[in-house]
Amino acid sequence: MAEISGIAELRARLASGIARQREQLVADLDALGAQMVAEIRAAAPKRTGALAASVRHEVVWTPGGARLKIMAGTDAVYYAPFVEFGTAREPAYAFVRPVVYREEKAIPGRIERTLSTSWEQS
Repeated sequence: MAEISGIAELRARLASGIARQREQLVADLDALGAQMVAEIRAAAPKRTGALAASVRHEVVWTPGGARLKIMAGTDAVYYAPFVEFGTAREPAYAFVRPVVYREEKAIPGRIERTLSTSWEQS
């Protein structure tokens, strides 16, 4: 009968690699979120600066994996969607969507690079 050795070590290395992938993915998405927030804040209209200051990001884990959330507005800055999408009286002043649309095209390649390089560090 053949004996297979090293299965426990293989499992440990795989678990370590997957954990490293998650850490790097979160760090990469966090860096991308910070970059996008800076661009969105720069593009936001500034009467008082409250709208630009309300833009933030968060990386969250869902059952489907990591997700980058970009948010604009707060309870005090309730008008963020009215600025972005317009109203019956005011035209839209899109400051979030242009940045999101530009960056979303590069996200799959960025994630692929992050995941592939995580295995090189074992």
